[in-house]
Amino acid sequence: VIATMRNVAKSAALAAAAGPALGRTLEVKQLDVCDEASIRACLDSIPGRHVDVLVSNAGVGMVGPLECQSLAAMQSLMDTNFFGLVRLVKEVLPDMKRRRSGHIVVISSVMGLQGIVFNDVYAASKFAVEGFCESL
Repeated sequence: VIATMRNVAKSAALAAAAGPALGRTLEVKQLDVCDEASIRACLDSIPGRHVDVLVSNAGVGMVGPLECQSLAAMQSLMDTNFFGLVRLVKEVLPDMKRRRSGHIVVISSVMGLQGIVFNDVYAASKFAVEGFCESL
């Protein structure tokens, strides 16, 4: 099992929870879903780039009235929540198709099905995730 984090310097809590599994059945690797080179480097470090199950859980939130949010912050949120997932799937899907096996599990949000006031941009990112996954 490989757990990935954008910043492995923050892995202390994960290491503590993993206990003796860390280094035996669990590895922690660096992966930033907003960086294609980071994704490729992580996958290239896996023998044969063989991924049986991808669990995509990367995401950021945004709460507040739309007029208080900067366009740059909104783009950053979409880059992580939606395009980050797209980048990951684009990297693992060809091998899964070739092998005719593998699973992709996406952690989304109820806000991908129903918007909530002051969560408009976050909900939009999760609606995008839902539409992307349904279309795959």
